[in-house]
Amino acid sequence: MLVAAPDGSLAARGQIAPTGATAVADQIETAPGHRRRGLGSLVMRTLRNAAFQQGARTGVLSGTPAGRGLHEALGWEAVALLTSAKHCPPA
Repeated sequence: MLVAAPDGSLAARGQIAPTGATAVADQIETAPGHRRRGLGSLVMRTLRNAAFQQGARTGVLSGTPAGRGLHEALGWEAVALLTSAKHCPPA
């Protein structure tokens, strides 16, 4: 899903992949100049409804701390903290 600003630039976006009873939300984003206007909620609810219509009953996502308030306000529950790591083997 893509929400465009009046000038055609990105306002908000996201995607979801239903995989049977589970759906994985990914790349949920609201552009900085468009935050606090309900676009993140719109994207999340629209994706959730689309996944539900395709049979999903559980949603999963990997979110940032900045998005946690939105996710929780929409009924998502944080069940684990995510740690990102990168390993670069010696040359």
